[in-house]
Amino acid sequence: MSEQNTEEKPKFHRGSALTLFKSDRYEDLMALVLSLLIALGVYFFVD
Repeated sequence: MSEQNTEEKPKFHRGSALTLFKSDRYEDLMALVLSLLIALGVYFFVD
């Protein structure tokens, strides 16, 4: 006499649906590269 739990687990959507990238991993990698370029630009061009 056991009942089956037919409820689905809640789905977690990361981020926004408005993205330029095809995957979250690629988006994270591009954010890392962009932040590195900004940091290098600040390091070399700001006295």
